[in-house]
Amino acid sequence: MSIVWQLALALGLILGLLTIMSLLSRAARKGDWHPELARKIVHVLASGLAIPLPWLFVDDWPVWLVLGLAVAAMMAMRTPLLAGPGRALHSVARKSWGDVLLVVSVGLLFLLQGMHPVLYVLPLAVVALGDAAAALAGSAYGRNFYLTPDGHKSVEGSTMFLLVTLILAMICLLLLTEMGRGELILAAFCIAVFATVIEADSWAGLDNLFLPMGVYLFLVNFYGWPDSGGLTRLVAAAVAMPLAYGLSRAAGTTGQIARIHAVALFMILCAVHVWNAVLPGLVLLAHARLSVRQGDGQTDRDALNVVTGLAAVSFAFLAIDVPCGASGISFYGIGCAAIAAGLVSHGLPEMSRLLRLGAALAACATLWLLWFVLRDLNTGSMAWHPGQEAPAAVLILLAGLSPQVWPALFRRGAEIRITALGALPALCLYGGNCLLNGGAGS
Repeated sequence: MSIVWQLALALGLILGLLTIMSLLSRAARKGDWHPELARKIVHVLASGLAIPLPWLFVDDWPVWLVLGLAVAAMMAMRTPLLAGPGRALHSVARKSWGDVLLVVSVGLLFLLQGMHPVLYVLPLAVVALGDAAAALAGSAYGRNFYLTPDGHKSVEGSTMFLLVTLILAMICLLLLTEMGRGELILAAFCIAVFATVIEADSWAGLDNLFLPMGVYLFLVNFYGWPDSGGLTRLVAAAVAMPLAYGLSRAAGTTGQIARIHAVALFMILCAVHVWNAVLPGLVLLAHARLSVRQGDGQTDRDALNVVTGLAAVSFAFLAIDVPCGASGISFYGIGCAAIAAGLVSHGLPEMSRLLRLGAALAACATLWLLWFVLRDLNTGSMAWHPGQEAPAAVLILLAGLSPQVWPALFRRGAEIRITALGALPALCLYGGNCLLNGGAGS
C-alpha cells in the first residue's frame, strides 16, 4: 500500500467517523433518544474502528496520524466549531474526558502490544462492548444502585458488564492464544471480575483508560499461567487488594476511595515486582491520610486526584520504556518517593514552622533511604542506570520541602501539583539518561 493510499485511508476513517457522529446527533435530537444511547453508539463505533488499525496499514505512522486527528477532533467538539457532532458525545449531564482517554488507550495499546494481538484486541473489545452493555442495561433496567465518585451505578449494569466481558475474554483467548480450556476459563473469569471492579469505581471517563490498560496489564503479566511465577504474582496481587482496602479504611477514608486504592495497587502489582510496588503503595497510603485531614470540604471525586496522577505517571513510564529500550523502574521509584514525600509534608499536623520543616526533612530522608534499598533489589536490565543517588535526593527534597517553603502554592489543587512536582522531573531524568547512555546498553 503506497503512502498516498495510506494517507487517504487515514483521512477517510476520521471523516467517516465525524459524519456518522453528525448523523447520530441529528437522529438523537429528532427522536428524543436517551442521552447515553447516542454516546455509547459512538463509543462502540470508535472502539470497533480502532481494533483493526494495526492491520489496516503497512506502516505505523498512519495509525498515529489517525489517533492524532481523533484527539484534535474530540477537543474541537468541545467548542462551537464542531458542536453539532459533539452532541453525540457530550449530551450526558456528567463531565467526562472519556473520548480523549479512549484515544490515549488505543495509542498505549498499539505501542505496547508487540506481536501479541490478544493484548490489543481484548482490552479494546472490553471497553467497547462491555462498557456499552453496562451503561445501556443500567439505564433501562437499573433498580439497585451503589455509590461511585460520579454519583451512582446499578448492580444490573455491572452484572451485564461482567457477563459480556466474560464472553469476550473466552472468545479472544480461545481464538488468539494457545491456552488450555481449564486455564482459559479461569483466566477469562479473573479478567471479567477484575474489569468489573475497575469499571464500577472509575470516574470522569477514566474507565476508558483504566479498563483497557488494566486488562492489558493482567494479560501481559499472567499470559500463559498458571505456571509457578504467574500464579505467585496473581496470588500476591489478589492478597494486596484487601490489604490496601483495609489500610485505606483504617486511615479514615470512605469505602469508595478505599476500593479505588485497592484496584490501583492491584494494577501496579500487575506491572512490577512486589518490592517496586512499595513506594507507589506509600503514595496511596499518604493520600489516604491527606484526604482525611482535608475533611468534608472535598468530594470523593476531588480526593482522587492523586490516583489519577499516579495512573498517568505509571502509564507514562510504561510508554517511555518502549522507545528507551530499558526499564525505568528506578526512576519510577524516584517519582513515587517524591510524590509520597510531598503528600506527607503537605499533610503534617499543625505545629511550629521549624518542627514541620524538620518532620518534612525526616520524611524525605526516610523515603530516599527506602528507594535506595528497593532499587538494589533490581537486577539485569532493570538496574542499568547507576549513580542516581544524588539526583534522587534532590528531587525528593524538592517535592517534600516545597509545601513547607511555599505553602501558598498548595492551598488549592495540592494533590495535582505535588504529583506533577514529584513525577515530571523523574520522567525527564529518565528520558535524559536514555538519550545520553543509549538505554540498557550503557
